[in-house]
Amino acid sequence: MSNIFLLPPNLNKKERFAAFWEYLLENIPDLGQDLVDFLTQRSGKASSALIRASSYPDISGDVQPDILIECQDFDIVCDHRLDSELSKHSLDALFQYAKAQPKTTYVVLISNCYCLLEPELLASNEAKKYYLKPHDEVNASMPYFCWQDIYALVSQSETRLAYQFAEYMHFMDMQPWQHKVWGNLFLNPDVAASFSRHWLPTIKHFASIDIVAKTTGYSALEIIYPFPWLQLLYVYATRSVQHNDLQSVSPYLVATVWIKGDERMRIKAFQGITDRFELPENSNITVEIRSSLADGLWMVNSGSRPKLAATYYTSLDRIVSADSQQMQQNLLNFVKAIFVHAQNVEVSA
Repeated sequence: MSNIFLLPPNLNKKERFAAFWEYLLENIPDLGQDLVDFLTQRSGKASSALIRASSYPDISGDVQPDILIECQDFDIVCDHRLDSELSKHSLDALFQYAKAQPKTTYVVLISNCYCLLEPELLASNEAKKYYLKPHDEVNASMPYFCWQDIYALVSQSETRLAYQFAEYMHFMDMQPWQHKVWGNLFLNPDVAASFSRHWLPTIKHFASIDIVAKTTGYSALEIIYPFPWLQLLYVYATRSVQHNDLQSVSPYLVATVWIKGDERMRIKAFQGITDRFELPENSNITVEIRSSLADGLWMVNSGSRPKLAATYYTSLDRIVSADSQQMQQNLLNFVKAIFVHAQNVEVSA
């Protein structure tokens, strides 16, 4: 690979991770072989000797895998998913690439959390032939591999470089969430459904004041038009966030404030905001607020579409509990505190 110390400064998070991952596998070939063995064993395939791993390989067509793992008997192209936002992914282009190769080529998806794959694609002949997915009981609800399992693989290595890379993976929120009740929230839809049921007291509270609140997505809550100027408050749990200056630690409970596009003064009031406060009902729960990363760009785009004005964060560890009533109360108090804070953000005349 190219000199790791001369990586372009403008690489995004995904590109930089792929370059570092290639560097690790190149310098610790035993770990690279362990990775191949791990992927094939859990997929029910025979393994093969590792030759090399290359990030963003120069291959023809529009296909651009994050890593190409070349082995003696087959190749593996990997699609990396680092962010934990729920979204729909299609691997069809990678399947078509694998199908066109003279050498047997498999496709692997590695994600940081639960994501959506097209059921029809997973049931296709191409998927059955070229797609490697876990067939064992570890995170069996996910038809792809998980970074937290690979984190365990890396952290078992005794080399200094692997130890440092495991620290880097921890910084990227790829470590397992060690919670005895909710540890699989980001992996298991059944656990997510159980989490969603804890929103019921919050939904009832807002219904009592004629505000519509409902569960949505994987385990999220949306509150629609609670104020004339506030179009949506969207609350969800996530492994990772874009802001890196938070004192809160992963995983997070996050609330995003979406203001009507024509409420320019309301949007402007949130620009540059950085604040934190403790919940009045529970001083162990600290909420941090950051303005939209887009910040002043929203004022240039003055259309009527809602604008993300600010985001509220807290550590999910402080919210969840084995005590259902306490957890429900924490969720309700978090949302109510955001409403109070958002209403009190001073709007200039």
